Amino acid sequence: MEKKIILNTSDEAAKLVTVTGWMSRNGYFFGKDERTARYDGSTHRTCECGELIDRHSYCRPCHNKREEEKFAAMERKAWDGKTMLYSQSADEYFHDSDQILDHCEEADCSPDDLHLIICEPVYAGEIDPNEYYHDDLPEDSEVDSELADAFEELNKLIRESKPILSWMPGKYAAIVEAL
Repeated sequence: MEKKIILNTSDEAAKLVTVTGWMSRNGYFFGKDERTARYDGSTHRTCECGELIDRHSYCRPCHNKREEEKFAAMERKAWDGKTMLYSQSADEYFHDSDQILDHCEEADCSPDDLHLIICEPVYAGEIDPNEYYHDDLPEDSEVDSELADAFEELNKLIRESKPILSWMPGKYAAIVEAL
């Protein structure tokens, strides 16, 4: 069977169709997705509590209420006095009880008001030199052995010393006895 030839000027090549759907005020077409079209075209929204807020933000009282509920539901664990703590309400990290007390004095609050969370360390990870330099290396090649050996020494140090790079809030609310 012979393949049919259709030129771009032929009526068979294309036809005009009418499409119906939702378009935001920004000119983006969303098909049947009315909710997304309305969101894209909006500037503000109504919070669950009824407050008018910017569509990209949140109502502070409702956010605070959700954060308090989340903190209240967390499992409690005694703080060892050494591990970094994170204050959910102050959005601040604390190294020791003196820092906590200083903050409370300045902010005129109690340690309980801080919603302290025991942090977990973020450790340095080993580095694969071929992955690190992937974009710079020619295709299907690897770093030379001298550089690979230097990375292996570094990775050995990382494995043995487990350096802490930073801290992240963990899953336990802190019980701080000393304050």
